[in-house]
Amino acid sequence: MAKAHMKDELKTKKQLMEELVEVRAKMHDLESSKTKCQETEKALRQSEDMYQTFFENTGTATIIIEEDTTISMSNVEFGNFTGFEREQILGRSWKEFVVMEDINRLFGYHKKRRIPSSVAPRNYEFRIQNRQGHKRNMFMTIAMIPGTKKSIASMLDITKRISAEKALKQSEKRFRLLVETMNDGLGVLDTFGKFTYVNKKLCSLLGYPPREILGKYGAKFIVSRDQPSWEYRVSNRYKDDQETYELTWKHKNGQQIDTIVSPRAIYDDHANFIGGFGIITDITERKTMEKEILGISERERRKIGYDLHDDLGQHLIGIDMMITVLKNTLKAKAAKETMDADKIHALVKEAITKTRQLSRGLCPVHLVSQGLESALKEMSSSTGDIFRISCTFNCPHPVPIHDNALAMHLYHIAQESIHNAITHGKATIIKIDLLKDNTHVTLKITDNGIGIPSKRGFSGMGLRIMQYRSRMIGASLKIDPGHTGGTIVTCLFNSRQDP
Repeated sequence: MAKAHMKDELKTKKQLMEELVEVRAKMHDLESSKTKCQETEKALRQSEDMYQTFFENTGTATIIIEEDTTISMSNVEFGNFTGFEREQILGRSWKEFVVMEDINRLFGYHKKRRIPSSVAPRNYEFRIQNRQGHKRNMFMTIAMIPGTKKSIASMLDITKRISAEKALKQSEKRFRLLVETMNDGLGVLDTFGKFTYVNKKLCSLLGYPPREILGKYGAKFIVSRDQPSWEYRVSNRYKDDQETYELTWKHKNGQQIDTIVSPRAIYDDHANFIGGFGIITDITERKTMEKEILGISERERRKIGYDLHDDLGQHLIGIDMMITVLKNTLKAKAAKETMDADKIHALVKEAITKTRQLSRGLCPVHLVSQGLESALKEMSSSTGDIFRISCTFNCPHPVPIHDNALAMHLYHIAQESIHNAITHGKATIIKIDLLKDNTHVTLKITDNGIGIPSKRGFSGMGLRIMQYRSRMIGASLKIDPGHTGGTIVTCLFNSRQDP
């Protein structure tokens, strides 16, 4: 009996020891769990602090919205936009801060966003009304928080941008109205010389609708004689040469339109050339009137030339013959007045020569039976004699010019070129070439003078008149420096223009 009791007692102690070990192990596990729980709580607090920091310092107004539209979280920026403290915002519906006109649209997005497979925009604009009643334009980015019915919204104030865009649109509207109603044509070209914009006036000048001009090279609408000048100017637009120039366009019906072009280059914000534009003024009517006036002037010149040659010249020749008879009579009588008669005879001869030169200067082509060739040859000869320089004329093959006005303009272009070479260029050698091929006639005047400054262009009166005369006859005029100095004046026109 006693042995059995001792056995039970020993068994109980053993069990107690085992239970004690088990309790100790559980206590250790509890302590480990407690430590892990504390670490988890610490990490959670750190995470919450971090996200709270992010939430408060995103740089944008940020709120968290519950399913019932109430705001459960708000950062300082949102309070700044609305003018309310955080405590005055939390628990209120976002609808209270949105202008009336935008509430229904935003509430529709709010409901769609919480319906599975429904699509609501993530970014959109709306307006907020702050505590003072001022309205601000906002740009919102909003998304659902995973696993919840909550959404997080971030907002940027774009009021200044909207105001700037509105002002820009108004400015563009005023500019477009100005451009579309201006009396001059306006065309914008890209870096390749293609039209990117044309106003109504330019379309009217050319006779094409915008769709037939835009995307086309400007050269397509230029007459052939102005093509080289146009290509040169287009390729050098980046230099922003603002000098105006004359240009003749082709109307859709074939009519030629004379214009003055005022060009400007266009650059981007980094000073890179991106194209140019030109204001195009129609001077066709003015050119027609100028041509008529010039025609009247030329007719008056010819009339005066004829009068000098046929009237005054004949009178002087008659006087010359009478003085010759008188002089012979006085010589036969050995009269002392013979010497006076000789002096008078010499003066009359000089008057006849000057009258002939004056008449040929006024109307050289018509007074010389061989036309332009003979007139240029005589001009080169008289220039050499008067100025004591070398002035030669070269015309390998006959170049008959049947149009009197055309011949007259060419003669005066040569005359002005020689005058410039001697007066401004101080030339001692001048060569005049009159050449013809199958399609073109070329008048070229070359000298060995000091040349014309490159920046001068057609600024001088004489040069402008030369340019004007060349355009009157449909010719192209170029003034280039010579290969070894001096100047080369080249006037080129289509020989088919001479009937």
